[in-house]
Amino acid sequence: MFFAIKWHYDRGEIAERRAVLRAGGKMAAFFALALLGVGLVTFVLSSKLGLDLSLP
Repeated sequence: MFFAIKWHYDRGEIAERRAVLRAGGKMAAFFALALLGVGLVTFVLSSKLGLDLSLP
């Protein structure tokens, strides 16, 4: 009986850890996409305003 309870408890901890990692991965992906979007909007807006964006 002890091992059955322990097995279920351990499975719950593993599932919880996976959920936290999955949520962290989603947040990191969202942050990367948001950063890319802001960079793209900035580049387009700078180009339309006539700023020189060429590399030295």
